[in-house]
Amino acid sequence: MDNELFRHYKNIMNYFGEILGSNYEFVLHVLNPNGGSQIGHIVNGELSGRSLSGPLTNYAKKLIDEKVYLNNDHVVNYVGEGPRGKKFRSSTLFIKDGQGQLQGLLCINFDADTYWKVAKDVLKLANLSLDIKRIENNNDQEHPVEKLTGNVRDIIYTVIDKDILESGAQLSPEQKKLAISKLKEYGVFDIKGTINEVAEIMGMSESSVYRYLQMISRNEKSDAI
Repeated sequence: MDNELFRHYKNIMNYFGEILGSNYEFVLHVLNPNGGSQIGHIVNGELSGRSLSGPLTNYAKKLIDEKVYLNNDHVVNYVGEGPRGKKFRSSTLFIKDGQGQLQGLLCINFDADTYWKVAKDVLKLANLSLDIKRIENNNDQEHPVEKLTGNVRDIIYTVIDKDILESGAQLSPEQKKLAISKLKEYGVFDIKGTINEVAEIMGMSESSVYRYLQMISRNEKSDAI
C-alpha cells in the first residue's frame, strides 16, 4: 500500500472514529508486497486489545486465501469475538488498487453491549432482538466467528490454560505442537521477532520453536498430497 493510500484511509478511520465514538473499532491491515501483513493503524483498539503490528485474524486470512475480494468489495455483518469472549458486529472492506490488486483491509468492529443493556426491555416490547444475536444465530453457516486476538499471549492462552503456563509446568510435546500450530494459523509468525516471544512465553528455546514449525509444515504438505 503506497503512502498516499495509507494516509487516505488513516484519515477516514480517524474521522469516523470521532463521529461514531468509542464503541467502534477501526483496524487497517496493510499487506506487504512480499507477503505477510501488519496492522498499520488502529482506532479504539482497546475494544479487542489489539495494537499496531498485530497479525491478521484467521478469518481475514481465509478471505484473502479464498480470493473473496475478486468478486466482492466488502463482507459485512459477521460476528467477531475478542480474547475474553466479547462479541462484535464486524465488517471488512477490501482495499484494492486500480488493477484490482488487494492492498489492505479496513475492518470495523462494533461493540453493541452498551446498547443491549440499555435497550433490552424496549426491544423485547417491540418483539425485536439485538442484531448481534440475530447475526450470530442466522449466519453461522455463512460466516465463521472471527477471533479478534490481540497478541501472542492471548492466542496461546486460547490453547493452553494461562495458569499452567505461568506456573512453569512442563508442557507435553503435543501441547507445544498444538499451540505453535494455532499461532501459525493466526499468522503470528508472519511478524518479525515473534519466534523469540513465543519461545519465552512457552518456556522453550528458539530452536525448538523452529523445529516444531518445520514439523507442522511437513505435515501440512503431506496432508495436501
